[in-house]
Amino acid sequence: MTTTAEKIIDSANDDPVEQILGYNNNLLIRDLFEIMNEVLANRDISTYKHTLRVAQIANAIGKAMHLSEEELTILDLGCLVHDIGKTAIPDDVLLKPDLFNDQDRRIMEFHPLIGAKLFAPRLHDDRITNIILRHHERLDGSGYPQGLLAPEIDTLSRIAAVADEFEALTSKRPYKSPFSVHTAIGILQYEAEKGALDIKIVEGLKKIADSLILQDVTMQPTGNFMEEIEHFRRDTFFRDTLSELYNYRYLLVLDDLKVLGETDTTGYLLLLVNFRGMGRFQVDNGVIVAGQVHDEIGQHLRDTVSRYREKRLNYDGSVMLFRKHCDYMIYAEENSEGALDDLISQLKQKVGQTRKEWGVEANCYRVWFPRDTSIEDAMTRLFSLQVQDAETCKTI
Repeated sequence: MTTTAEKIIDSANDDPVEQILGYNNNLLIRDLFEIMNEVLANRDISTYKHTLRVAQIANAIGKAMHLSEEELTILDLGCLVHDIGKTAIPDDVLLKPDLFNDQDRRIMEFHPLIGAKLFAPRLHDDRITNIILRHHERLDGSGYPQGLLAPEIDTLSRIAAVADEFEALTSKRPYKSPFSVHTAIGILQYEAEKGALDIKIVEGLKKIADSLILQDVTMQPTGNFMEEIEHFRRDTFFRDTLSELYNYRYLLVLDDLKVLGETDTTGYLLLLVNFRGMGRFQVDNGVIVAGQVHDEIGQHLRDTVSRYREKRLNYDGSVMLFRKHCDYMIYAEENSEGALDDLISQLKQKVGQTRKEWGVEANCYRVWFPRDTSIEDAMTRLFSLQVQDAETCKTI
């Protein structure tokens, strides 16, 4: 599949882009393409895919608004690099699988300034820099990073802003499901009516939204070694430094990446060890002792899981242990629930040992799911067992 950037390069000799940008031999276009591949894709593949989709959406809006070929070229290039500033954002913010707090948001809001600073000294045409700098600005001054008002925001930046938000609304994230096109357009129209977005651009998108078909993003970071580096960054982000256990949200990310079930297993088990007595134990024995006991429990469970884990290429293994606050969750792949009886028996023994040694009561729940069940739906079902009557729970 030919990407937008490749199409721009291939058609550059027949396009006025050299004259527009003041470069010979398409050096800028080549540099942009190289930046997209070597920097953005290698830094965060999700952001890279987002930028390509935004470029496609913005291009469709521009055509619907009858922009000139020159303006479409600038819009394409600007959208391809509009998030390049995210290469400087720390992993703790960039890869966060949850909603931002105030500090996260403040750090993320630096990315347009970072990107604009990178490109401004190197471009003869300010329009690309403007798209990078202003794609989060809003006409009523509520945007960032400068809080500009309508007269200060050019048309191409306004288009990029609408395309950027539409892509974000209609894409799946670890902390949210994608909105439908209809719902996303409704949100954009509401913001336009409030004066934040350009109503003409939103209406232009509305006319083509239902027929908009985005090309699959198939390009991968250059070099096979980058895949291993990306896995390491992702795994490290979700692994607790002290306990070396994964946060349970990591499983949502793996499911979103569609890497689970590499060996075509027919289903998977989710098991939750719920320590309802840990709060009382902490009161009776103190925070430090409770923390040590909780870590020791986690280590016992981890040792058990490691004995049943089979190697996987894109994630930690066929059986994985996760931490959810004071609870632990186990994910296990197999072709039947019965094939996991020995693992379940060992886990039952460890939980019983915890009760015997420390007096910490634990409730354990498990549910078997077909492979095509999303992790989000599976977790919702599993966690609901904590608040349902015991007769609806399958305990170990």
